[in-house]
Amino acid sequence: MFLKGLQHKSAKKALTKKLHNTTTKEIIAKPIETVGLIVNADKTVNFEQIIDALQLDVVVEVLCFHKKESKTREVHYPVFYEKDFGWKGKAKTETLQQFLNKPFDVLISYYSDNHLALQLASGLQQANLKIGIEGSSQEIHDIIIQTKEEDIATFSKELHRYLHILNKLS
Repeated sequence: MFLKGLQHKSAKKALTKKLHNTTTKEIIAKPIETVGLIVNADKTVNFEQIIDALQLDVVVEVLCFHKKESKTREVHYPVFYEKDFGWKGKAKTETLQQFLNKPFDVLISYYSDNHLALQLASGLQQANLKIGIEGSSQEIHDIIIQTKEEDIATFSKELHRYLHILNKLS
């Protein structure tokens, strides 16, 4: 219990350090080709509906978060758990490490609760543009779209509006 608290503190400190060392980004006006999607699968059950609503003709890779591991749960997408982050926010699993190292044009953090594992996954990802929804951390994301998790249609409409303004749609 005591070590888990220290581990959380070291991971939070590593995330804060990375966010403070981040310099201003220049948004390149080229069409997006890859999108990463991080979803809290404990709250958002039908995330395939999110992918369909995006209406983007690009490769979308999904990473789902579950708070605890369950042997009876059926999973169709890569999953990470709270225990998959070690000291100083280092990824312990190959799946998580591959997702964090992949250079996405846009990362969508589709969760509203600021759980440390979700923040680490979004904060440590090296995407060119990070987009979150209402309730997600403003330090991590470049754009926050003020919608609830249930309002997928509004999110998709606003996302298209911002991507069009930034010349990211082909």
